[in-house]
Amino acid sequence: MMRKRIALWLVILMLVAQYSYGLGFTTEVKAGAIENDTNIITSVSMAVYGPGGETVTGDVYEQGSEVTLNYTWALPDGHSYKAGDTFAFHLPDQFKLFNDISGPLVSDEGDVGSFTVNKDNHLVVMTFNSFIEDHDNVHGTLSFRTKFDKEVIKGSTVQEILFPVNGDTQVVTLRFKPNIASAIEKKGTPEGYNAESIQWSVDVNKTLESVYGAEMSDPIPAGLTVDTVTAAVYQLDVQLDGTVNQGPLVDSAKYTLDVQNGTLKLKFADSPITGAYRIVFSTAITDLTKTKFTNTASFSGDNLSPVTASATVAVQRAPSLQKYAIRYEPSTQTVTWGINYNYNYGTIPQADTVLKDLFNDSQELVPDSVKVYNVSVDSDGKAEVGSQLAEGTDYTVSPASAVGKTGFKLQFLRDVTTPYFIEYKTKNKERLFDSKRIYNTVTSGTYKAEYNQDIHPVIIYKTVDAAGADYRNKTVDWKITINEDNYPMSDVVVKDTFPSGGLTFIPESLVVRNASGTVVPASEYTLEYTQPVVQGEGFTVAFKKPITGKYTISYKLRFDYYGIKDGGDKFYNTATVTWDEGTASAKAIFNPRIEVKNNGFKYGQYNAASKEITWSIGANYNGKPLQNAEIVDAIEAPQQLVPGSVKIKQLYLWPNGLTWKMSDLNVKYSVTLGNDNVLRVKFDEPVNYPFYVEFKTTLEGQLINSGKVYNTASIYDGNKKVSGDLTGAVTIPYGGEYVVKSGAQAGDKINWTIHINRGQSFIKDAKITDVGSANQMLLTDSFHLYPTTVAQDGTLTKAAPELVKGTDYTLDITTTNEGKQTFVLSFVKDIKSAYILEYQSLIAARSGETVTNAVTLSGNNVVEVTKETSTEIIVGVSSGFGTGSGSRSMLTIKKLDDDDHLKLLVGATFDLYRLNGSERLLIGTKTTGADGTVIFNGILAGSYVLVETKAPEGYVLGAAERPVTVGAGANIVLPITNHKLASPTPSVTPSPTPSVTPSPTPSPTPSAVPSVPPSVNPSVAPSVPPSEAPSVAPSEPPIVNPSAAPSESPSVTPSITPAPSATPTASTVIIPDEQIPAGPANSSEPQPSPVPSVTPTEVPADDEVPLGGVDIDEDDVPKGGPSDPGPSPATGNLPKTGEGSSLPIYMGGLGLILIGLILNRWLIHNKKTK
Repeated sequence: MMRKRIALWLVILMLVAQYSYGLGFTTEVKAGAIENDTNIITSVSMAVYGPGGETVTGDVYEQGSEVTLNYTWALPDGHSYKAGDTFAFHLPDQFKLFNDISGPLVSDEGDVGSFTVNKDNHLVVMTFNSFIEDHDNVHGTLSFRTKFDKEVIKGSTVQEILFPVNGDTQVVTLRFKPNIASAIEKKGTPEGYNAESIQWSVDVNKTLESVYGAEMSDPIPAGLTVDTVTAAVYQLDVQLDGTVNQGPLVDSAKYTLDVQNGTLKLKFADSPITGAYRIVFSTAITDLTKTKFTNTASFSGDNLSPVTASATVAVQRAPSLQKYAIRYEPSTQTVTWGINYNYNYGTIPQADTVLKDLFNDSQELVPDSVKVYNVSVDSDGKAEVGSQLAEGTDYTVSPASAVGKTGFKLQFLRDVTTPYFIEYKTKNKERLFDSKRIYNTVTSGTYKAEYNQDIHPVIIYKTVDAAGADYRNKTVDWKITINEDNYPMSDVVVKDTFPSGGLTFIPESLVVRNASGTVVPASEYTLEYTQPVVQGEGFTVAFKKPITGKYTISYKLRFDYYGIKDGGDKFYNTATVTWDEGTASAKAIFNPRIEVKNNGFKYGQYNAASKEITWSIGANYNGKPLQNAEIVDAIEAPQQLVPGSVKIKQLYLWPNGLTWKMSDLNVKYSVTLGNDNVLRVKFDEPVNYPFYVEFKTTLEGQLINSGKVYNTASIYDGNKKVSGDLTGAVTIPYGGEYVVKSGAQAGDKINWTIHINRGQSFIKDAKITDVGSANQMLLTDSFHLYPTTVAQDGTLTKAAPELVKGTDYTLDITTTNEGKQTFVLSFVKDIKSAYILEYQSLIAARSGETVTNAVTLSGNNVVEVTKETSTEIIVGVSSGFGTGSGSRSMLTIKKLDDDDHLKLLVGATFDLYRLNGSERLLIGTKTTGADGTVIFNGILAGSYVLVETKAPEGYVLGAAERPVTVGAGANIVLPITNHKLASPTPSVTPSPTPSVTPSPTPSPTPSAVPSVPPSVNPSVAPSVPPSEAPSVAPSEPPIVNPSAAPSESPSVTPSITPAPSATPTASTVIIPDEQIPAGPANSSEPQPSPVPSVTPTEVPADDEVPLGGVDIDEDDVPKGGPSDPGPSPATGNLPKTGEGSSLPIYMGGLGLILIGLILNRWLIHNKKTK
């Protein structure tokens, strides 16, 4: 019974396992990531290059240097990795990538796989193919051309970079040169105000060179002494940006320091020194008369010529003697003077502490005004006045005089070692009638100081409130001030006159006030003026009683600009005061606004959206009565008057002189525009008020060749001009600009933008011609031309829809043999608005090279238009290969009849695409001419695809894409044939095709390049004739002769020869190329590759086989040259690890079931027998 149950459970278990497997519940093993198992990077090396491309052999590098990183990698023998497995690692962030990188991993036997590098995250991904499944000792290299990233490498000049190698981390320590121009720098700092010493520092070897026998020498200038006890040496931490941080103190045993003949010398014990150091020391100032010291230090070594650095230190030291005026009081004609004495803390013996102060003898010393104070001066030079000294105890004062001078002498009664402040006052001896200058001089020993002060009479002076003028009512306020010096005056009479004319007194505005500001009653003075008032006539105020203090007379005057005499443009007002002892006068001037002088103004506003200018003329600003008012405006080219735009509007004048444009004015007028483009607006009735004339001009349909437009108007009364020239100007956004270009690098491309006609000129036959440098390649399908929308202020915005090539514009691209490309974009119609052209070019420059473009816009208006602008961009390029010298290549397509190879076909159109990673970039589209030829010249080395888009008339279109690999400097001729279209004919029974007879002794032949050209009459005929040549590229000759016959036919191996397809794959041209980003993958046991599978019965000689390239200098190219990788592996699901056919498992399961059934029948039989 127990056996029966066991058998039953075995059967159930096997059935469950079998069905589970059949239903797919087991985990499928996919292609894996190798880095999960191991790190296949075996070593990393780095080469750094100088500005000239030379390899740097030292151990200190320039920031931003070019670098080549060389990685070696290897897969372990006996690995289980499959096609599609990947290995990923990161390039350190300290290396800058300008663009994504991709390329194959090539070997002599074909590609091992491919690799990609992402510029944003620096991730390198290696993807392997089936090569690694049937080769041992698989290894290779990867090389990347990059540069140190200055945006990442910051801070210290010593940087650590981490590389993952063999499952561990390799740390590379690099030293960079700081951004410093000189190896030495010197500084000096005085110790505060009135310094007695200077602290010096000398930084040496800041460039971090290896200097043998390094020493510093510093001659000490006269007036200073150095004490070596104050000297010390510190390590200096130099940052990449040139800043420094003082480090720890250096042991004195590491250097020797002494003073020899007034020169401080320091010699380092270590040789060489490789770091930077700071030497500090102090010098005492022995000559206190000097305020500036210049010190020059030098740094040298056995391998370093002396380099010097100088520092000039200005010592802020107060003068021994200084004089100045503290304040001037006009009412008393008193000046308060100050003297700073010994502010430099000198030591002055008592016998020499004498100060002699002299001033004009028209002045007198105010009694008891001399005062002396103690002073303390802090380290910032700020003086603080202290206690007052006592005359007779601390100092004495006595009179002094000289010719035309008077003054005093001050003598200190003890030695002076601290600063003192001396203050005193002088005043004019008599009443001041005229302005004067007081010359004041003080001397002490050998020191002398002087100061001059102007004083002015205040018997009478006059002011005008020009800022408060009322331009609406044409009035302005004036004020006369008398007797501010407070002398007693009798019989005082003030007379005000208007010598320039144009002013009219307003009697009711006059107000008289005393010193306290109280209005003086009219009963205390008399006011006389012409009644009624007359323009230009003044007034007189006579005081009835003597006065002893200050009085002011305030009043208003009405101004009339046309009343000014003798063609003047300002209003003058003169006041005179007379009294019993004399007469004094004063005057003031009123200068009105420019609108008053011109009787108007003009301004304009440009609307870029409509290309219209609105001009506004503020006319008759002064409200002058005009009997026959006329506005005359000469409209300058290229403006044209907008019909019906002239309007007359009200002008409101604010009191402050500003204006406001109001509604239309109900007035009759006429408008005329002469053939000379002069606008005339004539009033049909008299006017006596200000008004606006508004009109519009347009620039539509014109060539706008200036950024400013001017217009000038004038106002006439009949034939008499009654205004100045009223000129206005407007700025035209982008006026005079026709084409502007800019560009920015984006990975391995440059995005170019051309702004066309932003000034919105009207241009006939507009054409853009752009000439680029040879180190770039235009991407044909990247050209996009957009219209724009223009705001009123001239702001442009890219609009839609995009213009259509062939309908709105034409584009023609030409390329010289040197690779220099020019494109011409011609507008189909005349243009009058702005456009934006965007396109791309592929960078073919080395990192750090300059890519240039010069663009010109031309047109044929009445005057030919030609404007040019150029742009330069310094590009950065990252690559996965070594760079070297190179050249451009040429691809020539010859279109031939399939039956007659001497017949050239016209009208075949081809597109050439460049393969750039995962991108297909259209390089150009060309059509064969009468010679049956198209030439793509100046193309870069790399991989391309040629697509025939249009067949010659009467021929079948070649549907296959043709991969073409172009080497540097290659000149490839690629013949391509077309079948004629079949004519309708009766069907014909084809003759049988002989079967393929295998060779009895097959010989392995490499699949890449046969040693001889294929036979015209092959020994084996395919069952179906191919339409094109098989994928074979001969290494020579460069130009194929169709009649050439080979001397030998390739052998055929039956075991590896499948039946040929009706349409074989297109030919692939492989050219040796130094720019293919790859490192070699080598195998210890190279395997032979199969020979070509089929040899066609008829091949057009070698006409369809492209030529090879030129030889390449391989010094800068990673080992392992590119070769034909053969047919691409079939796509589909990756194999499951450990999986073959499922049949054995099914059969095993079935067998176990049968055994179980037999065992069960046997048990039942035995039971019955028993």
